[in-house]
Amino acid sequence: MVFVSPAQNYIDQIDLVPQVGERRTQELCVMSLVAVLAGERHSDRPTTACPVITAFAIRINDAIDCDSRQDLKPMAVRIMGTNDGHERDRAWVLSREAVNDVFARVMEDAGAPGDVVADLPRLPQDIDYKFDIKGLSSDLSAIGRANNVPRGLLFDIRYMLRALTRGSDELVASAAANLMLDSARLNGIAVAQNPYWTKAIDMFSQLCAIGEAERAPVPVHEERLMADVNRGRVADGDHPVLFWLFPGLRKTPKTA
Repeated sequence: MVFVSPAQNYIDQIDLVPQVGERRTQELCVMSLVAVLAGERHSDRPTTACPVITAFAIRINDAIDCDSRQDLKPMAVRIMGTNDGHERDRAWVLSREAVNDVFARVMEDAGAPGDVVADLPRLPQDIDYKFDIKGLSSDLSAIGRANNVPRGLLFDIRYMLRALTRGSDELVASAAANLMLDSARLNGIAVAQNPYWTKAIDMFSQLCAIGEAERAPVPVHEERLMADVNRGRVADGDHPVLFWLFPGLRKTPKTA
């Protein structure tokens, strides 16, 4: 017999949805799921989470389709405890991955020659805020325009790098997420096979890995989870009567 922890049992029953969701119906976004697991009040901005990860996660969670959104569940426990002062490091990693990997893929999708893609200017691997980020932004914009990269994607890159130079780390995260989502929409590949979605999950993992070795694990509040599950069971028992009395309570199918 395989033992399933109360936390995993709770996560399995949750349906990830756009926006903050509703605990009573076991419909949450990935960040409100983090809040529940950490024993915090119902919110999509739990104090246990790094604001940079939160900004990236909210944008991805709200824009992706319902089936693919469920792939974010395994990240919830890893996000707990990431509010550890590494916002600047995470903003750099998001920008580096967006410039060095995602933009190169965008150039390939636009039909740029292989030698042009190989010679693209890039952010340094190691964090270096003395690097000429403004110059990099101008160079990428010029190369992108010359190779028919959609203007919206060039705006995403410019906005992200401008936010990086200004120390607006949460805006960096939102812009990086926009770049991923806009790129995924334009390449026309189904989400399940879309390389930009795969990259977004990888970026989540990289963000959570920063500082992971030095921070203490945040315990999951399993007693609270079990109480939520029990409340849900009681509510489920009442649903037939409530639906008979008030037909408007029936949930409509989610389309997002």
